[in-house]
Amino acid sequence: MARLDSQRSPRTKHVRPNARQYVRGYDTVPHDTWGEASTVPATATWATGATAGIPGTWTPSGCVVPADQNSVLTGVPTVIAATPATAWTTGQYVQTLTAGAAGRVCWTGSAWVGGAAP
Repeated sequence: MARLDSQRSPRTKHVRPNARQYVRGYDTVPHDTWGEASTVPATATWATGATAGIPGTWTPSGCVVPADQNSVLTGVPTVIAATPATAWTTGQYVQTLTAGAAGRVCWTGSAWVGGAAP
């Protein structure tokens, strides 16, 4: 405790202000500040449907794709409707933003499950 008490606080002359647009060199782009929840614009259209395929497609066209399996399974931020509404055939799935098999989901006819259709 004594050691911390003996340290001097920094003088204002040496303190760099925390500027949002601070750039450290040439040809660099300022990054988002810490704590920003999302880079998705407020006017973005979330995926509301998925069409079976290998891989399938998200609807409507140009929508924001779910980030991972959990987003589809829990219905957050939107509930996803499957096309066709019957169980998807072997190998069909839609890919979330998570790469590889960990980001695949399929429709069983009654619920979303992770992976490609068996």
